[in-house]
Amino acid sequence: MSEEKTKDVKPVRFFKKVRGYRRFLLFTGIYLGLFFILLAGSAEYTSRPAFCPTCHYMETFYQSWRTSAHNKVDCVECHFEPGISGTVRGKLNGLVQIVSYVSQSYKKRKPWAEIPDNTCDRSGCHVMQSIKDSTYNFKGVQFSHKNHLQEQRRGKTLKCTSCHSQVVQGSHIEVTEATCFTCHFKKSDDPEHKYDKMADCKTCHSWENKTKEQMASFRYDHTGVVENKMACLDCHSNTVTGSGTVGKERCFQCHFETERLEKFTDTKLMHETHIKKHSMKCFTCHSQIEHKVQQMDPSAPPDCQSCHTNAHTQMVSLYTGQNGFNVEKSPSAMFLNGINCRGCHVFHEMDKMDIKTSKSGGKACEKCHGTGYDKLVEQWKAGTTKRVATINSIYRTVAPVISRSSSDKKSQAEELLKQAEHNIKIVEIGKSVHNIQFADKLLIGAYGLMKNALSTIGAANSLPEFTSASEFIPNECYSCHSGIQEINVKKFDMDFSHNKHIVDNKISCNKCHSNEQKHGTTFITKQSCNNCHHSSSKTNESCAKCHKFQEQVYNGNVFGKNQPDFMKTAGAGCGDCHLSADKVVKPDKMICLKCHEAGYDDQMGEWKADVKKISGELGELIQKAKGMELSNEEKAEVEDAKKILNQITSHQSIYVHNYDLITTVLNEKKKKLKNFVK
Repeated sequence: MSEEKTKDVKPVRFFKKVRGYRRFLLFTGIYLGLFFILLAGSAEYTSRPAFCPTCHYMETFYQSWRTSAHNKVDCVECHFEPGISGTVRGKLNGLVQIVSYVSQSYKKRKPWAEIPDNTCDRSGCHVMQSIKDSTYNFKGVQFSHKNHLQEQRRGKTLKCTSCHSQVVQGSHIEVTEATCFTCHFKKSDDPEHKYDKMADCKTCHSWENKTKEQMASFRYDHTGVVENKMACLDCHSNTVTGSGTVGKERCFQCHFETERLEKFTDTKLMHETHIKKHSMKCFTCHSQIEHKVQQMDPSAPPDCQSCHTNAHTQMVSLYTGQNGFNVEKSPSAMFLNGINCRGCHVFHEMDKMDIKTSKSGGKACEKCHGTGYDKLVEQWKAGTTKRVATINSIYRTVAPVISRSSSDKKSQAEELLKQAEHNIKIVEIGKSVHNIQFADKLLIGAYGLMKNALSTIGAANSLPEFTSASEFIPNECYSCHSGIQEINVKKFDMDFSHNKHIVDNKISCNKCHSNEQKHGTTFITKQSCNNCHHSSSKTNESCAKCHKFQEQVYNGNVFGKNQPDFMKTAGAGCGDCHLSADKVVKPDKMICLKCHEAGYDDQMGEWKADVKKISGELGELIQKAKGMELSNEEKAEVEDAKKILNQITSHQSIYVHNYDLITTVLNEKKKKLKNFVK
């Protein structure tokens, strides 16, 4: 081929290639255009609400949307976040759901749609600032979005869908009361009870701004209720049912991973993840709580809580050994062993009413601990009564001092005083029988708080001593016999004070009691007491500490008389007859010869016989009076005579301390009884 022909062929081939590229580009553009048109059309079609029920499990949600207030708003307006990125992300999520539906994998896991707050806040919908500043009437309750969205509720950040959720058919993205109840009535473990106000009736049901006409419009005219400041619970009981608990089985609806399920107890993480991040509804996890005025069940037992709200909190505090100030927790041994309230509060049938009460008594103790244990309960009651009276007396001394203080730390002192009062009230109202050891510790804690309160304001601490016997009583005894130091008993015809022996002189229980044969047996004798009290180291003690009646007779100021013995008038003291070589003795008649002439010792025998004769005659008159019809005055006279006779005869040697007084009193009583006893 010539060079000239070769030049003509090259341009032809070039133009053919160009025409081929153009055709390729043209068809490519056409295909791409058709693809984008199809994509846009698909996007438009799949964005319509009518496409949603293509997946049959969406039919319920679609029908509830059609009847809701949002039925003019397309689904994607809420389910896609605003902006291109939100639309793309929503379409991709939708594609995943279609694949899940076609592959039937949705049956293995629950489909889930999240609605973030910014979709509600988009232009033309719900402007959040206007919502926050508005108050709505929701089924008779004044509701504010500001209180719920701006502030944390129960320490949790709420989202729009926390309250606006699909929970029943026919309601789409609307609020039901049950959502409110979950937050307001779910019991909290918070020790400071910060959320108690949320369950207060007045938080939602306020009468302050209602007119009498509005109050009268209710099924019952509440005008009188408001005027008398009656509490809702005075009439309406059992208004809350359900606990709002979360069962771990709920987690398996969405999760199967062990590492996630192990975090079930991390409440903060659960709410951060499910509410704040993923806008889940409360009922996905929580069981429902109902709140309404319910009809009374006539077959149910009486509802004590309707009137006695929180009536037993002090008892529970004592029994569980907690909620005190300036004191460590100290639960009752019975609580630690799993004994519940009914273990002691056995039920007793009442005579005239078909009702059961739960008042405990001594028999409840004896049922488990054996006969006689109820005496210990009475001992606790008596001891605590005295200690509470003492600590209240100290409180009444401290309170005015703090009230009058001008110290800049007065508020701190008042808080300490308030805590002390709290401790005292637990013991006073809660009954120390529920935990006698903790009751004692609470009172000691209150005493320490009051001392600190005075120190805080720089006041002088001149409080009387208030100590616990736990420092002196062996632990094995104090475990049951707390407060024994406050108990006085009669022993050997004398008043015996545990306080003086245990606290003042630090004498241990086993000096007088033994457990060898029978628990707590008192083995001490009168001579044992004398060995201590009549020792040379105690000779300067006042005899009246133990022998009060003898001293009164000797001084002549007993039975309403002022008639001292002639030896008392002469200046003779107890030691003149009862001391021999610095040793206390019980003298016989020969002691008289120490000061008197021979033969005076026989005088003691005559006195004894004379008093015995008159006492016998008075006793006979008292016996005769038992079978007679007497007036109230005469009965009182007989009882007084019996009391005096018992006092005199119980002290066999009392006649020698004041013969004239004893015979005078006995003869006077005998003469009065003879006037009406025949």
